[in-house]
Amino acid sequence: MTALRVLNLIDTGGPGGAETVFLQTCTGLSREQFAVTPVVSREGWLASALRTAGVLPSIVPARGSFNFGYLLALRRLLLSANCQVILAHLFGSAVYGCLLGLLTRRPVVVVLHGHTDIDSFSLRVALKLWLIKKIAQRVIFVSPMLQQHLAEVLPIAAARALVIPNGVDLGRFRPHPDNSLREALLLPADAILVGAIGNIRTPKDYATFLRAAALLRSQDTRYHFVICGEGGNALHTSLLVLRSALGLDGCCHFLGLREDVEVVLNNLDIYALSSTTEGFSISCIEAMACAVPVVATRSGGPELIIEDGVTGVLVPVVDAAGLATAIATVANTPALSKRLIESALKHVREHYALPVMLKAYGLQLRSVAGALSD
Repeated sequence: MTALRVLNLIDTGGPGGAETVFLQTCTGLSREQFAVTPVVSREGWLASALRTAGVLPSIVPARGSFNFGYLLALRRLLLSANCQVILAHLFGSAVYGCLLGLLTRRPVVVVLHGHTDIDSFSLRVALKLWLIKKIAQRVIFVSPMLQQHLAEVLPIAAARALVIPNGVDLGRFRPHPDNSLREALLLPADAILVGAIGNIRTPKDYATFLRAAALLRSQDTRYHFVICGEGGNALHTSLLVLRSALGLDGCCHFLGLREDVEVVLNNLDIYALSSTTEGFSISCIEAMACAVPVVATRSGGPELIIEDGVTGVLVPVVDAAGLATAIATVANTPALSKRLIESALKHVREHYALPVMLKAYGLQLRSVAGALSD
């Protein structure tokens, strides 16, 4: 079988859930069946991760709401690599991918990972949605909830739209209890460590996480907390102020960006997701795969992943008291924690293993390439 040449496009540099799937589709697809040319917009976590995996990325800067020079640079790259299919992740890249497909007569597969960029509806956004609807041969959503949320603004025929849940590398994310982070933070032996993973952005609602942390500490000083993700922005500064105001400076740690997320997870007693909106939530899957019980908000993606009370616990969004109560219940009920862990591990292994996701992407890429040549 001749390798299908794929231009894999994303206009960010990571880290994040979409960037993780991009990385997986660049490095995990069979190299005998697919020759992938990765394009990222800047140096950073994603470019570094690609190089570490032995894949050389092309760096093509993307700035502004419409960058004609960026589109021309993508065209030159596509033609020089003789790519046959375009795979575009996220809304911005989807627009450029569709324009590139129109210019070069290549089929386009769009992957939408969330709806925050699309929710700010305007004439410009409407035109971009129309372009995706008209040009993309496939539109992949990472969850049914996301597909339903966007159905009104992006109605796609059933033959061209599908859901492919994100997958997890179960060789990397697996139960492997670890104390290195707890030791580095000088936590007491009886500490109950609650953690969250995700870049510091508004949808993650870490303010609610901190308020829940304060409620838990008022009940039991054994609780300690970590937030792992890229920060350094104004929101991060405001969260540090809130942390101090809540009296959490000594027990809540911002770890910054970590390459060893699986190590962080295996140090936790409970994983907590406080987001107001999630297209999927790869971090919940990773925590479940590491045998960490999960408490998550009903923010979109978690409802697909978690069966409340069976594979995790679901709580309302922006509800610090509800989040704190659920965390305390799991922490204080060993039988519940054990049951959640066992059910979650089974669920992840059956439905979210990385090979299942990669096989689905490979089938769609082959399908659109075959349709073009028919």
